[in-house]
Amino acid sequence: MYKLASATLILVSSLLVIACQPMRNAEHEQRTAAITYNSVNFTDYDLNRNFRGGIKGPDNVIRLSVDKQGIRRTPSGTSEVFVVLRNHTDYNYIAEARTQFYDQSEIPTDVKPAWQRVVVPANSTGVYLEKSTTTAELKYRVEVRQAQ
Repeated sequence: MYKLASATLILVSSLLVIACQPMRNAEHEQRTAAITYNSVNFTDYDLNRNFRGGIKGPDNVIRLSVDKQGIRRTPSGTSEVFVVLRNHTDYNYIAEARTQFYDQSEIPTDVKPAWQRVVVPANSTGVYLEKSTTTAELKYRVEVRQAQ
């Protein structure tokens, strides 16, 4: 009886370790990923991941995700970055976003980016917009976090 209980305990422990491993690897990969340009990065890692006690049950809800993103020219020739954030929860969500523009040599341009609040209504989308101050062709990187 003792051997059976011991074997069962070892099997259950092994399965738990194996089941938890992919989440740790995914989190590690996201936190250590190389910087990419023309992209949106969630600096508050809980925003775009599953969380416990979600509306659809434990570990089943993602709070925010990126629906669309891009860069376009304004009539004055500057660049404008847009990010459409989708709220997957049943309550209004307040996030903050900022954009760092880069020249073609991947050197930061413009002024130091400032956080801007974005209200994303429940089960809907919200749009974040940021304009550059130069007419040169630029790359961008948008960071999103939970409102402070």
